[in-house]
This record gives sequence, C-alpha cells and structure tokens, in this order.
Amino acid sequence: MISMKKKIKSNRISYLKPIDAMILIALFVMFIMLTIGLSVGTYQYKENQVLLIKDCMNIFSDNQKVQFQQFIDSKVAVLEGLAQYPDIYRMDEEQQEKFIKGRSKKLGFHHIFVMRAEGTGYYIDEGVIREQGDEPFYQSVMENEIYITEPFYSPEHITMTVSVSIYDKFKRKVGALCGAFELTEIEKLFAQNEMFLGGKLWLINREGKYIVADDIHKIYSKEVIYDAADADYSLIRAAFEQRTDVEGVLIQNGEEYITNVTYLAGYDWVIVQCVEESAVYKDLRYIDWWNYFSIGLICIIIIGVVRITLYWYQSVREVNIDTLTKSNSRIYMQNLLEQLERDYKHDIALIYFDLNKFKYVNDTFGHDEGDRILCIFAEVLEEVFRKRGCVGRLGGDEFLVVGVGLTQDEVLKLCHAVEEHLVERSGELAYEYVISTSYGFAIREKGSQLLIEDILSQADENMYRFKEAGKQLK
Repeated sequence: MISMKKKIKSNRISYLKPIDAMILIALFVMFIMLTIGLSVGTYQYKENQVLLIKDCMNIFSDNQKVQFQQFIDSKVAVLEGLAQYPDIYRMDEEQQEKFIKGRSKKLGFHHIFVMRAEGTGYYIDEGVIREQGDEPFYQSVMENEIYITEPFYSPEHITMTVSVSIYDKFKRKVGALCGAFELTEIEKLFAQNEMFLGGKLWLINREGKYIVADDIHKIYSKEVIYDAADADYSLIRAAFEQRTDVEGVLIQNGEEYITNVTYLAGYDWVIVQCVEESAVYKDLRYIDWWNYFSIGLICIIIIGVVRITLYWYQSVREVNIDTLTKSNSRIYMQNLLEQLERDYKHDIALIYFDLNKFKYVNDTFGHDEGDRILCIFAEVLEEVFRKRGCVGRLGGDEFLVVGVGLTQDEVLKLCHAVEEHLVERSGELAYEYVISTSYGFAIREKGSQLLIEDILSQADENMYRFKEAGKQLK
C-alpha cells in the first residue's frame, strides 16, 4: 500500500511547511548578511577614503618638500655663483660694495652680506661691519658648507639667511657669502598649494617653533607647538627622533587630526600637514545614513514578509483545519479530492463515517458532551488511519477518510478497528453510552475513468445503507 504522506501533496498548512520555514530562515540570513555586508562595505569604503586622503597627503608633502628644496637650491645657486666670482675673496670692502650693492633685490634677497673668517660681518647695503665672532650664527656659518638659519625676528619683518662658503685660491675657507630673504617667500611657497578639507600646514623646527604656520602670530610670538594644552604632538617628536617621515593621528585642542609629517634632513625641520578627522568623515556621513536607511528598510521588509507569511499561515490553517476536532476541514478534503481526480494509477478508497444517535447525545447530555464525542471520534479516526488515509470532517458528525492504494479487505479491517477503538474510548465518558459509527465506502480501481464525485456519492449511499441496516437489526 502506498503511504498517504508520500502520495498526496496536501494543500493544508496545519503546520509551517519546511519550504516556508526555509524561506523565513533564508530571509533572516539574508537580512543578517546584508546588514553585515553593508556595515563591512561602509567600513571598507571609509577606510579606503582615509587611505586615499593619506596618499594625497603623501603626494602633497612630497611636492612641498621638492618645491621647498628647489626654492632653497635656487637661493644657494645664486650665492654660489657670486662666491665663485673671480677673486671675490680678495676684494676689499669697497670692491665688494661696488660689486654687490644694489643687486640684493634683483638677486632675490632682502640683503646680502659677507661673513669673514676673522669674525666680522660686512653688511654691504648698509655699509656696516659688525663683530660677530662670538655669535652662534658665525660658528654655524663657518662650520657648514651651506647653512640655513632659523627665522630672524625684527619689528619690520622676519627673515631667514642662507650662506655658502668662500674659498681662496688655496682652497681654504676664508668666509661665507650670506643672503637674507623674507620668510613670506616660504609662506607663499606653501600657500600656493591649497590644503584640502580645510587642513593645516606647518613648517616646524626641532624645538617646536613655527617657521611657517596657519597663523602668523604663532611665528611672531615664537610659539612652541609642544606647549599647547589638551594636545598630543608625539607624532612630530617621533619624526625628529627617527629622522624620517611618519604618519598617524595628532591631537590639538582635543580634536584628532589625520597627520603626515615629512622630515627635511638637510634642515632638521618637518613639514606637518593635518586634516581634522571630523572633516574627513563629514563627507562620508551620507554613507552611514544610507547604511542605516538600507538596514531599516530591509528590517521593515523582513518584518512585513514575516507578518504576511504568518497571516497567510493562520488564514490557510483556519480554512484547512476544523476548529473543533482539529481534523482536516471540508474545504481541505474537497481540494484533496480534486488532486486525486486524475490519479488513475492507484486504487482510491473513499470512506464515509457517521456517528450513530448523535442527535440523541446532544439532546440528552448537551452539546458540550456532543462536542466531546466528536473530538473522541476524530482522534480515533486519526489514530486508526495514521499513514493509511487522510481524515477530514465534512460537517456535523460526518467524516470522510481518503485512502490511496487501499484494498477492500484493508478498508474493512480498518473500519472494524475504528469500531473497537470507539468502544474502548466510551469508557472515558462519565455516563453510560457506547460510541458507535456507521460507515460506507467505495473504491475507484486504478485505470478506472469514473469521477471522484460518483465514487463519493456511492460511498455516501453505502454508509446510509449501513445505518439503515443497523436500525432494522435493532
């Protein structure tokens, strides 16, 4: 005999089908995956944007470094050209004055002067000779082939000095040719490349003083960047200690900055460029909002799908399940018979059951007891025909069992089992009453073209014949 579970594709949703459960699980998994995917994607995108900004900062710093070096090289080249002028080291003050005076501006300097080995400095444009042998400046000029000073502050302006060595014919250093230029030239050099996202650009010496700053007062007041409160400039210190370029996070006024520090080896200075993190992520906030919106939308869709699925499940269950006996409903049985209409490969048995004297029970013991007997009857049918047939309540005390592949002998055996079980279950009643049933069945043999409706009518007629025969015997 063919199992009803394998043969009949039920339309009933008395329980959530595996496919429905799989769909719900898939939706939740999809939700989780999409949420994780959006979060990871957003994080990666933001990280890529930060990396892109860091790359741009590196390129910017390299350009600034090259431009600064080219600027200094141009100043040095001019002075070296003058220092190599034939016999310049042999000129006296009058000759030097005649040769250089008035050319400072044309040569790109504020003023040019000669520092001699004996410790005097001849400021040609002013016509002044100063004793400077004890000054650190003199020591540095004489000890270095090329030397660049820190900014020199005066009430009118800030200047920096570049010096190149002067040698005599015996290749002995006899002094240095020095050229002072306005610090504003370096500021203009840095300003011509505008920082992106409102970033800051500084040129700082080892002591932490500003050579170029976003605020000119920091330079005039000789402010030291390390003295700032609520700040962390360890990144700048690291660049000086390691004498190399570094990047990371700098904190100023409690705000974090994505920072690139470029070390200028020949000068022991650093170019610092930093962009406030909030400015970087400001343009990325829309991604977060889109992420939140997408997750919220997915969540709403998931909730909607679940609610619709549960509503559909509940609605179909109410249609397909008899609310009293929990057996299949009349609608379900009708759908089942429609499925079996064109099944000509198997024997199809339709068995009608009807309780005897059910009206008597309702009238004598009350409808509650009648409902209890109906539930017992349904439980017996389900127990006996489990895996052998599909049980449904058609209405009142009438039940239909549909079996595929059942023979006449098997049907009779199962019907007798129903009668025996009903007698046993009658002992559960609080009053003396034996539950009994009348039944009738008809079988459409495989290959038969008879309509299921005709077989159903025949089973119904056989059931009434059985009931009438029982009445006559009594």
